[in-house]
Amino acid sequence: MQIEIDAQEYRDLLDIVHIADVVLSGHGRGPDGRSERHRALIQKLYGMASSAGFESLMHFDEDVKKYVPTPAFEQGTLAHTAMNEFAEHLFWEHLTNRLAQRDTAQLAGGIERLAALDDQERHRLFHAIRQRYVEEFQANDIANLRLIESIAAGPGVPIKTSD
Repeated sequence: MQIEIDAQEYRDLLDIVHIADVVLSGHGRGPDGRSERHRALIQKLYGMASSAGFESLMHFDEDVKKYVPTPAFEQGTLAHTAMNEFAEHLFWEHLTNRLAQRDTAQLAGGIERLAALDDQERHRLFHAIRQRYVEEFQANDIANLRLIESIAAGPGVPIKTSD
């Protein structure tokens, strides 16, 4: 199979591939056998930069024996802006949903009672609580978040919502 793309499309592809590279390896867990094929393809695409006229964007690092983005690439890529925006969105979605799930279970009287509610009532409760968090975080960011330790459980002991 052959895919023909022009120089600008290749440059855009480098941004997309870099996003994939960071997602696959950016969390610092080390090698993951599940992504070996993907990483090999990323290296192949990074390695084509020189022949495509983008030698200033990728560099072969002899120490790690792989192609790595240069500072010029890092400074000129849309990839990091897109990833940062996505990470910010994901942070707020997870925080809002986790807090709303916790509070919905507490309001219902525990996980078991929450599970006993019909889907419509459970969703109504969850979305009302979630919306309150959305509004709070939009207005105040994290300024009003506080960690309150439970005296009964003691510090470091997680409390289940069904307790």
